[in-house]
Amino acid sequence: MSKKDKSGGAGPRHAGKETEEENIVVEEEVIEHADCVKCPEYLAGWKRALADYDNLKKDLGRERDEMRQYIKMGLAEELLMVLDNFDQAVKYKPAELTKEVENWVAGVCHVQNQFDEVLRGLGLEPFGDVGKTFDANCHDAAAERTEDDKEDQEILEVQTRGWRMGDRVVRPAKVIVNNIS
Repeated sequence: MSKKDKSGGAGPRHAGKETEEENIVVEEEVIEHADCVKCPEYLAGWKRALADYDNLKKDLGRERDEMRQYIKMGLAEELLMVLDNFDQAVKYKPAELTKEVENWVAGVCHVQNQFDEVLRGLGLEPFGDVGKTFDANCHDAAAERTEDDKEDQEILEVQTRGWRMGDRVVRPAKVIVNNIS
């Protein structure tokens, strides 16, 4: 061992130890002080990142919901054509039917009701009732007739039902309108 070590910490080594300890204390104070200066900056950055993440989640959720609505509307438009054929088949059934044909028509009506329920399950609602006032935003006038005992622009007959999903018209109702003027 050297003479410095045997001195018991007295002499130049002891003076260096105090300087090192002082440097460590000063460095810790500087680091703490630097952290305090940077903390608000880091916190603000973290809050911005969190807000950006929340906005991204909301945007993706909104896009996902819009995509679902778009897919539902596309499916509904395809199913509506099939449902229209069922409506027409039931509308023009013969007056006199045999027992077997009556059972067959009852089955067709059951399938028609199932299609109707599927569309309602997708969030669609039918509209276009006889007696309501014609609205060009949701009705297509297929023809006009004049009936003096009815109001002007009253729907006299519905050829195909209209369907809407929420506020959106998926398909306008085709109607025959009373035109007095």
